[in-house]
Amino acid sequence: MIRPDMVAVLAERALLGSVLLDPEPLCSFRTWLRPSDFTDPQHGQLFTLLCERQIAGDPIDPMTVASALAGRLVGSSPGVMVHDCLAAVPAVASPQSYARIVAEAGLRREIAGLGVLLRAGALQSWLSRESVPMTSTCALVDAALVSVGRRWDAAAGAPRPLQSPTPIQLNAALRNPNLRVGADKLLQAHPDRDVAAEHLHEAILVGSLIAHPKDVAAVGSHLPPQRISSAPWRTVYGATLELAELGQAVDLVTVAHATARLNHHGQPTPSLAELLEVTDAARHTAPRTAEQAVWVDQLRRIADNGADQLLKGAANPGLNVADLIDTGRLVTTALRDGAGMLPERVGTDSALVGQQRAPQATRHGPAAG
Repeated sequence: MIRPDMVAVLAERALLGSVLLDPEPLCSFRTWLRPSDFTDPQHGQLFTLLCERQIAGDPIDPMTVASALAGRLVGSSPGVMVHDCLAAVPAVASPQSYARIVAEAGLRREIAGLGVLLRAGALQSWLSRESVPMTSTCALVDAALVSVGRRWDAAAGAPRPLQSPTPIQLNAALRNPNLRVGADKLLQAHPDRDVAAEHLHEAILVGSLIAHPKDVAAVGSHLPPQRISSAPWRTVYGATLELAELGQAVDLVTVAHATARLNHHGQPTPSLAELLEVTDAARHTAPRTAEQAVWVDQLRRIADNGADQLLKGAANPGLNVADLIDTGRLVTTALRDGAGMLPERVGTDSALVGQQRAPQATRHGPAAG
């Protein structure tokens, strides 16, 4: 079986070997191809050396480059590496095509790695109950997607201006080599999502709304039933919203009656004892507070699902880079909308924001890790 990663390594060797034989085409793709795009780090080091020598006006040929590589490579012979690259060059070389293959592999890895940042940003908002970590991470990921799109356009022959409108702070964060490492460490230091706890938070929200019916309309206006992951409590939540929309009384009896009718139609519901227990437990819980717990759970769920989509999409050679970028933007939009339901800072305004906040790049977020 021919794997994409094997093809990428072959393309790297063919690209480097063709440049060693004829360095002139290097200037046409060194503006958008990066050392980090190379699957083999040593190939990235050789590419860096070739770019440095061309910019400095130094000669590029197999012998001089092999000599210049001495001391740069660890555990590998420069002469053997140069030989392998030369041997991979086809009879009629097409370095521009090889560069596109290398760039595509690197960009796919970069997009897949953005999922780690999104999961870490969602975790930070889950820990702090603040919107800023998530919105700042979304701004950072969106900037990375813009960069990926510009480089892919250039590689595909549809170049746009390479000057990015990304704020200076985000550009600096994107260049931080420890960005993903810090995000990964944060995720490893905290437990994975607890689905049972998430369902309990949803149940508490339903119970708090039954105990405080005046807040049903406000919560229902930006938390639709499909956002509730627990099927039984989704049924109760939907019945509660419907009663409020119809102008009918919302209390334990009316909600239980409306839920029982839906149960008759085959929709899953909790038991009456469970409904009584939750309503009693949530009697002194403010619905807005309960909703915040649901929304931070939502952020982690969306981030996990989005990261999985990016990872699987990046590994699918049939899905082009532009579609991956669009997927990433859909994920950040959903996360930013969810974060808009949280206060920017706990202790200053505990009410739900209820609207999208401007992304902030300087406070919290995985970049700080």
